[in-house]
Amino acid sequence: MKSCAHTSPAWRCLVSVATAAALLTGCSSPAWRTGNPPPPALNATHGVYRLVQEPEAGYAAILGIIGQARRTLRMTMYELADSAALSALVDAHRRGVDTKIILDAAFHGRQTNTAAYDQLKAAGIDVRWAPAATIFHQKTLTADDTETAIGTANLVAKYYPSSRDAWVLDTDPADIAAITATFDADYATAATGRPAPGVPSPHLIWSPDARAAFLQQLDTAGHSIELTTEELKDRAIVAALTKAAHRGVTCRIVLTANPATVHTVDELTAAGCKTHQYPADRKHLYIHEKMILIDRTVLVIGSQNLSTTSLLENREVSLLLTNQTAKPVIDAVAATFDNDDRQSTP
Repeated sequence: MKSCAHTSPAWRCLVSVATAAALLTGCSSPAWRTGNPPPPALNATHGVYRLVQEPEAGYAAILGIIGQARRTLRMTMYELADSAALSALVDAHRRGVDTKIILDAAFHGRQTNTAAYDQLKAAGIDVRWAPAATIFHQKTLTADDTETAIGTANLVAKYYPSSRDAWVLDTDPADIAAITATFDADYATAATGRPAPGVPSPHLIWSPDARAAFLQQLDTAGHSIELTTEELKDRAIVAALTKAAHRGVTCRIVLTANPATVHTVDELTAAGCKTHQYPADRKHLYIHEKMILIDRTVLVIGSQNLSTTSLLENREVSLLLTNQTAKPVIDAVAATFDNDDRQSTP
């Protein structure tokens, strides 16, 4: 998601602070849901993975990771503009938690993040700008090397009430070790340029250079591909979706209407994909989530949009989960996708 003044619909800049604050505790129903049945699931847990679906669940679980930290906090965030999150980070630092933060500085990153950077720096927190030449679109928060939150959302409170997003709270040691090692490398070289490849883990897909992994998953689809994304522009991804539809795979896409995707939507519709769109206005859900379901047995969910920049150039990370590792999580994502698909417009 880009800065409000540049790419977001104007209505998104007008969401009330009071409503956003209520969403932090999960005690408010977003206005766009009025008159609609609740989604099938707000969260799901399986083993080391816990799904938190937004906007319904609120951000208490995410902020809770900060509040529960006792030794270390490592955060990489594309956009940070949430007074509650900032207060929690400052409180963690004051109680002796070793807190390190990387904030995006590319594109409109400095404009969006300068207030947060200045507040954190003034509090004595180790915060660094990511390289100015690389968009750091990753959204992760890791506490005590025991739990990490991997998100599709930025920590921008004014967007909480209206955005379809998700977080996965992850306690898998291999995932945490890889995210921590990647953070440490990025933090040490923040002033230099293009980030090094992310540290491999079986459940993680890192950008830069994530396209091949995404294409591999799409090419394995046997009967269905379902996805949500904010951006749908990468030609290789569009070709893979077209190929899948032509071989008989059911292809369903839910996104918010965007002039930049009109040609792609028309192309995929002609290929046989069913694309449903929400109007880009304050009455409707804004699809900011980035996820792909393959045959309802494999889930890719995280920060990568389906754009060339996101897949090949940015710093990004998504989880790769299967029915063997996280079936209730996959089932909950699928149920919410069905709900959003029903309420959107073909």
